[in-house]
Amino acid sequence: MLMIKRQPLRTFLLTVATILLLTAPQNAAEILFVGGQPDAAQGDDPFVLEHLEDVLGHTVTYMTGDESATGDVEGMDLLIISSTLGSGSVRGKFQDSEIPILQWEEALVRWDHGNPDGNFRMSQNSRNGQGRETSFIVISESAVGHPLAGGLEAGEHEIFDDFNRTPQQFGELAPGLIRIGELDEAFALDDASFWMDENGDEQEGPEFVYTAIDKGAELGPPGEGYFAPDKRVNFPLEDLGFGILNDTGLMLFDCSIDWLLGGSCVDVGMAGDFNDNAEYDLGDIDLLTVASASGNNDASYDLTGDGAVDSADVTFWAHDLQGTWLGDSNLDNLFNSSDFVKVFTEGKFETGSAAVWSQGDWNGDGVFNSGDFVAAFIDGGYEIGNRPAGVAVVPEPSSAVLLLLGALFTLRMRRR
Repeated sequence: MLMIKRQPLRTFLLTVATILLLTAPQNAAEILFVGGQPDAAQGDDPFVLEHLEDVLGHTVTYMTGDESATGDVEGMDLLIISSTLGSGSVRGKFQDSEIPILQWEEALVRWDHGNPDGNFRMSQNSRNGQGRETSFIVISESAVGHPLAGGLEAGEHEIFDDFNRTPQQFGELAPGLIRIGELDEAFALDDASFWMDENGDEQEGPEFVYTAIDKGAELGPPGEGYFAPDKRVNFPLEDLGFGILNDTGLMLFDCSIDWLLGGSCVDVGMAGDFNDNAEYDLGDIDLLTVASASGNNDASYDLTGDGAVDSADVTFWAHDLQGTWLGDSNLDNLFNSSDFVKVFTEGKFETGSAAVWSQGDWNGDGVFNSGDFVAAFIDGGYEIGNRPAGVAVVPEPSSAVLLLLGALFTLRMRRR
């Protein structure tokens, strides 16, 4: 009988276990992939499945759109929807699911087609790429620095080895839509950039082929109270196309998955660290208020990804990056009387002189006036301490606050 000593066997098993642990994917995700035919056999779905499992190391569950159900996303980290299915087979199933979604079925993104309550409400219109085959996309200025842009500069980038369809979104866009890539005008049909608005008037604008929405961002139509339950990415593919993605195209695909799973495929530094000193400070927010007041919409200051640099970016920096209140002029993460001392010492109030955050411009319009106090007190942080993370505060103005606002109004009237 062959005898094996226990100690060497234990050492061997521990070594094997260690090797398996070290070589296993460290960020493997559970992915539900929904397509048109059984066994991922249609279009380029087999190539997508192979890439997800063999290259990226994720665990993939595949099913057809017809057999899929809302509850199938339970326990999954990511949902992928291919255009090989009929949009009606999944419409109404996943629009409210709190799970990141990567998809390239153009009929699911619009709010004017089919059952809008079952779509993702990211644009007014969409269409497939027939007649608009191209090997290029144009990275938007506002997307530079966003993880989904993969570190690419603004402008034209080839993502396919051959011409391929790229479905488009156009018309009115969801307020929270992140515009990553556009269709090059050279590949558009003569009437491709025109559409009719709700009043029957002809409109013209770019056609977007690579877009996203962040969790909690506003969907469309604007002002109707729809918000994204989780991240969504529309990638520029159709049934065929994944198999001819070049290195740049594959990089963008992988970046999309990384972003949806909470990571980033590129080192984009600290968003909002505008003076590049690896920390958030007055220098950053002062630069941001200058950029906001300029009206130039410099993409490097667009923290919200909406294509504009304005008060929303100032609020985002204060709330989400610094974790403080509007009105915290000395950036000690409190809004109290010491901030008033600082800003009134600067002597900018109601003078019309250019001002930055540390001088009282808390709404990014470039001056210090009563509008800044209104914005700050609506924010609700005066004399209540540190701002709770992730909590929307409903202000209850104290009598002192109301008296202060009244005094400011009186002072303004006297100066006139």
